Amino acid sequence: MWEKSKPPALCHKARLRLMIGTAGLLAAAALASSVSAQACDLAVRDGPQTVRIEYNPFAIGPSSGALDIGLENRGEAACDVRMSFTDEVGVEVTSVVLGNVGVQFRPREASGVQMADVQTAVFQYQLPPGAKGQAQFDAAVVQGAVADAGEYGVNLRLVMKTADGEPIGAPIPVRLILQATPRAQLNLAGAAGAFGTGSSVEVVDFGEAIAGVTRRIFLQVRANTLATVSIASQHGGVMHRVEEAPNAPTLPYTVELDGDDVDLSALWTKQIDPPRTLAGISIPMTFVLGPVAGAMEGRYADVLTIDISPK
Repeated sequence: MWEKSKPPALCHKARLRLMIGTAGLLAAAALASSVSAQACDLAVRDGPQTVRIEYNPFAIGPSSGALDIGLENRGEAACDVRMSFTDEVGVEVTSVVLGNVGVQFRPREASGVQMADVQTAVFQYQLPPGAKGQAQFDAAVVQGAVADAGEYGVNLRLVMKTADGEPIGAPIPVRLILQATPRAQLNLAGAAGAFGTGSSVEVVDFGEAIAGVTRRIFLQVRANTLATVSIASQHGGVMHRVEEAPNAPTLPYTVELDGDDVDLSALWTKQIDPPRTLAGISIPMTFVLGPVAGAMEGRYADVLTIDISPK
C-alpha cells in the first residue's frame, strides 16, 4: 500500500520542473522587452511629396527642386537609415530623364544625408534617439537640354530600410515634375556679351547716303517654343534728319527679314520656330537705302524696336 503512494513524490518533481520553465520564460520576455526598449523606432511625419523644378534652359546656373522628409526617432537607440529612390515597379534609380533633361537626386549634406560608401543610389541618414529631423535632398538638373515648353513628370518612391536591409514603414510616393516655362531670347549678331533678357541698342550705319546701298545684320533667336518677332519703326520706315532744320526731307529705307518684306508703317510680326538647341537660329536682316536725291546734308536716323515673345 505504501509503495503505491510514491507517485505523488513524482508529481512534486514535475511541479518543480514546471516552475523552472516558467521562470525561464519570464526572463526571456524581460530580455526581449529590454531589447525592444533599446531599438530604433522611426516614424515618418510627412506623406506623399511633390518636387517641382522650374526649368529655364537659358538661365545661368543649375536648376533644382527641394525634397524634405520629416522623421522622428521614438526609440531609445539611434536610427541608421538607408534611403533610395525607386520607380513604380521597385527598381532603384540614380537619375531620371524628363523632356530630354537629366535630373538626379543629391543629398543636402547640411541635413546629415550622405551617399552610401559602397551602395550605388543609396543614401545614409542617422537620427539620434528621441530626436526629430529632416532628410533633405535636391533634385538637380545634371544634363541640360532645351526641352519644349510644358510639364514633364514621373512617379517615384522613397524607400527606407535599416542597415540590415529590413524595410522601415511603407515607401513614400514622390512626384517629380519639371516645368519648362515658355522662353524666347533674341540677340543681334556682333552685340557685346551673350544672350540676355534686356534690350540693347545697335547701330546700322549706311555711311555715305547712296541710293541702293545695303547693310545686313543677323537676329539670333533661341526659344523652347514657337516665338513671335515684332518690329516697329519710330518714324514709319523713314529716317529723319538728326539736326533739326526747317523743311528737312526724310530718307526712306526698306527692311527684309529672312527674305520677307517688313512693313515699317505699322507693327510687323513674324512667327519663328527655332530648333530646340542652345545655339538657336540665325536670321538675316537686310537694310536697303532708298532714294536720296534732293536730301539736305547731315545725319539721318530712325529707331527700330525689335522684340521677341514666346507663344
